[in-house]
Amino acid sequence: MKLLDSLQKISRQLLFIYACATTSFIVNAQPTGLLYDPEPPLDSAYVRILIAAQGAAVDVLVDGKMRVKQLPPGVPSDYLVLPAGQHSLTIQAAGKPKPYFSTPLEVVRGRALTVAYTSLQADAKPHIFEDKANSNKLKALIAVYHLDTKAGALDVLSADGKTKVFSAVQFGQSTNIQVNPISIELLATKSTDKKALAHTQLSMTQGGTYSIVLLSGSGGKLRAYTYQNKIERYTGK
Repeated sequence: MKLLDSLQKISRQLLFIYACATTSFIVNAQPTGLLYDPEPPLDSAYVRILIAAQGAAVDVLVDGKMRVKQLPPGVPSDYLVLPAGQHSLTIQAAGKPKPYFSTPLEVVRGRALTVAYTSLQADAKPHIFEDKANSNKLKALIAVYHLDTKAGALDVLSADGKTKVFSAVQFGQSTNIQVNPISIELLATKSTDKKALAHTQLSMTQGGTYSIVLLSGSGGKLRAYTYQNKIERYTGK
């Protein structure tokens, strides 16, 4: 019996040691990382790219460094975090080293810009919009970007036609408004005609910022797209 008791005691001790060793291994094997990403530097500016021309996806380089891959036409990129000062934006066909063009750009601390191109020709000049932050966290902020070269002045209304959200927006113009954060169907019309040219849906939350992009689609028809604005993940590298 004494021998059996001794063996059982040794067995329990070995199991305890094994359990401790296994637990230590699991704890030590957990991946290391940051609970929170670092905040962008205080002198940062925020720039996003929007290709409003029909065609294939593009890559975006800033100061010769790849920053956005496979950006589809009509879809704004996330806002890129850039230090204030002079920069060079290069737009090239996705996966191809030959650029369409490069654009010099000066950015200011704390400002947010949308740089939109309606052409990918070598002499293309961008439309540069300064974007407004949402100052009321109980509301949502909507901005519209009119980038259809042939549509003329446009209105944006609720689908029932009872509420005009934006009025007489000209090509190359952006404007914004704070609204209640709801889900809504919107339509775009010519300012001189209430016939719907394009429809889009928008679901908003408190404190969010959103974009309505109006551009020319296939066959020259007006298209309307909505997006929630986002900033790229900043890692400090």
